[in-house]
Amino acid sequence: MTQTHNKIQRDLVVPPTVSFTDRALQELTLIVENDFTLKGKYFRLLISGKKCEGFTYSAGFTDMEDEDFIIDVNGSDELQVIIDPFAAFYLANAQVDFVQNFEEGLEGFVITNKNQDLFKGKFWRADETKVPPLKKEI
Repeated sequence: MTQTHNKIQRDLVVPPTVSFTDRALQELTLIVENDFTLKGKYFRLLISGKKCEGFTYSAGFTDMEDEDFIIDVNGSDELQVIIDPFAAFYLANAQVDFVQNFEEGLEGFVITNKNQDLFKGKFWRADETKVPPLKKEI
């Protein structure tokens, strides 16, 4: 994680709502139940980059960090994902799907931010409320 993530005032960030499609839920459950190497790991949603059209997202299994939010998948505490405060601030309303299209060479989880249009270009210059709350320097 980068330094920026550790500077966000976590208690001022609202935990996001994350929904999974049936296909994504089936795939995640299959992976968790059958891959013993993932014991003790969590499925993380994260912001992996920024382009003119908005953020780019990725997902994968990692260890949990102290500042992470734990989000129940589709309201069930049987399956959970983690998300750092930076990503949580911008992914307030996200959906995770699983795509499998061998003809196009696509397979994996796809994260859709339902608020993506709010984060195009240099959005933070026009609206300071779109900048995560930072910890006060002492």
